[in-house]
This record gives sequence, structure tokens and C-alpha cells, in this order.
Amino acid sequence: MDTHDYIDHLSEHLATGRSHQMPEAEILPMLQALEKASRLITAVSHELATQAEQRSLHTQHGCRDIAALLRGALNLTPLEARRRGRLVHELPTLPSTQQALREGEITLDHALAVSDVLRALPATLPVEVTDDAEKVLAEQARFLNHKELQKAGKHLRAVLDQDGTLAEENEGIAKRFLRVSQDAKGWVHLTGCLDPEGGEAFRTAIHALSKPQPAADGDVDLRSTDQRQADALVALTTQALQAGELPKVGGERPHISVTIDYADLRDGLSSGWASWGGPMTAKTIRRMACDAKIIPVVLDTMGIPLDVGQAQRTVTGPLRTALAVRDKGCAFPGCTMPAAWADAHHVIHWSEGGPTALYNTVLLCRHHHTVIHDGDWEIEFDNGLPVFIPPSWVDPQRQPRRNIRTAWQTVLPTGGGRYENPG
Repeated sequence: MDTHDYIDHLSEHLATGRSHQMPEAEILPMLQALEKASRLITAVSHELATQAEQRSLHTQHGCRDIAALLRGALNLTPLEARRRGRLVHELPTLPSTQQALREGEITLDHALAVSDVLRALPATLPVEVTDDAEKVLAEQARFLNHKELQKAGKHLRAVLDQDGTLAEENEGIAKRFLRVSQDAKGWVHLTGCLDPEGGEAFRTAIHALSKPQPAADGDVDLRSTDQRQADALVALTTQALQAGELPKVGGERPHISVTIDYADLRDGLSSGWASWGGPMTAKTIRRMACDAKIIPVVLDTMGIPLDVGQAQRTVTGPLRTALAVRDKGCAFPGCTMPAAWADAHHVIHWSEGGPTALYNTVLLCRHHHTVIHDGDWEIEFDNGLPVFIPPSWVDPQRQPRRNIRTAWQTVLPTGGGRYENPG
């Protein structure tokens, strides 16, 4: 059966919808067989590209090199064409890798990963050492995906060329950068690159704070991995601000500054103004004001300050300590965020007359703080401990829920009563 027969057979398979008729037991073996066939096709394609190079077909077609010929003739992206062009020149020097490709055991990515490692090794190494390294990597490629193979290759390099590997890691320090920009919508965009050491510290912290938390419906966390990591980065910066150990700016500790009219804040209408980001809705500022330092300012009709009052923190140090002892972290059912990463939420907002007291405040992580402000959840206190009442669309019976960290505690004499989320 020639190539056209294979193409016709596969086209017929798709046209007749045979996949829908296959028994479940045959699907995975068929996928495995097709994957091997795909890899063998890649190997044949590589050999034909090598023949095209050796016969200078690119010159006959007015192309600068084999990559340019492949890009035009096969409608490839420039990157993919360069990758295939690389292997035309490099794979003949990697006999074990070439054999694994011909057997359909590895992919193009595997072969490139092996080649990358061998190219990075110093030319001063004995030939038998590099030959053994290639054999080891080609064998491992049969069992590892190409990302795992890259890590194995880096380990091998560190063993054979410690100085070169260290120099490469140090090169990352010089190339580190972080670019922060803001678009017309007020969204902040981050672009950056960290060296291996800094990146390891960053990813360790982000990983610790970005694990899934219960969603508003009590089921799985609905946030994507990217969203959870974004929340973790905000949690890190918030903790750094709250710790009060950052260098002073303008004679004061760094802090988030937002200005809004008191009536707008009370009613959740209009907007305020953030120092860095500009306009911000009153609803967002209302959430931020749950655990903030408030400075009253009297303005004239032209908006000129006439008097500035003293700063008053909505949740004081002793109350914050009491909340940490009682809630032991975010109090939302199932959440495991520690108290250091949580905000103090007013169940009835202080601008509506809600007291800044233990029986009207609860610790919430940023994610669940947003859930409470934006959702239909209610909070009440049962013998001094916070209890969460889900909306009817989560639980038609609206059965109270509590974080397991507080479920075992003895009753605290902090008063009771039901306080609904102000919304």
C-alpha cells in the first residue's frame, strides 16, 4: 500500500464516521497504533528532507536553504521549518537517536532535545563520553516525554560540564527582568523572566498559595490554574504590604491609596480613584475597605481639601489577633488559607453602621472575600463562630456550613445573632 492508499484509507475512516462505531476496548490501542504510525511518518519525512538537502532541491527551487524549501512546499511555520532543517544536519551525528526515530519510539521533539544537549557539551570532552551520553539520552527518550527528557538532559550536562551549566544559570541572572504596564481598562499586565534561583523561590511561593480551594458552590475550584496563580501573586504582595517591612516611600510605608466619596462608598455607587490605576468602582473599593485604614478628608465645592482627619484602622491589632485565634485562617468552608493571607471582612459593612467587633467580622482570603461580596452567600454567627449560608442555587435547603478548623472549638462568649451579607 503506497502513501496515497494510506491517505485514502484515513479519509474514508473520517468520512464514514467509523470512530463512533468502534468498541471502547479498541479506542486506546487504535490511538497508540496511530501515534506510532505518525512517528514513523515523521522519520520517513525526515529522510526525504535529507535527500532533498543532499540533492540541493532548495537551490533548484530558488530557496536559501532546506528550511525555506520545507516552509513553502509543506506550508509550515518558520519555526517548524527551522526545526526540521536542523535535524537534517544534526540527526546523522546522533545514531542512537536516529534509530529510535526510525522505530517510531520517539518524536521530533525528543530528537531535538537530545541534539540540544549534545550541542551544549564542550568540544573538549572525549568522543566516547559524548557517544555514551547520546546513547543514554536516546534510550531515555523512549520512556520520557520531551519535557522530562530536557530535565534529564540538563542533569546529564551538570554531571559532564559543571562549569558550563553554572555559567548558563548565571547568565539568567543578567537577563532577568519584570515589565509592568497598564491598559486602558486598568488591567495590569506583567511580562518577565527570572533566573533559575529566583524562579525557584517564586514558583515555590506561588505553588503554596495557588492550590485549589472550594468554589462558591462547595464543589471543585472553578478558577483556572492561571487565575489561581494570579491570586497567589496578589496574596504575596498583600502580605508584604501588611507586614510593614518594605522600605518607606515619601516618608511612609508603602500602602494602597484609594479616594472615594463617603456616600458613594456607603451606597456602593459611582467610583473612586486609586493612586496607580485611576478609576475603580465603589463595589471594589467597598470590598477593600473591609480591612483598611480610613482617613476622613473634608473638601470644598471645588474638591480642595479643607481638613484632614486622623487615620483610623477599621480592624485594629488586638481584634485582628482575636480573629486569627478564632478563625485560624480564611473561615470559608473548606478553605485552608492561613490568617496571614486573609482580610478582615465586615459582615455588615462599617459604612452602614456595622460594628468593628469580633461578632461582625470574619477572616476571608481574597478569593472568598470576592465570592462573599459578589455572591448571595450569607454569614451568621452561631455561638460566636462564623457560619456560612449558601444561596439556594448552591443548596436549595440552604444548610449552614462551617470551616472544619472552627467546628471543634468551644463556644466563645462573643454574642450571637444573624447578620446577612450586605451585598
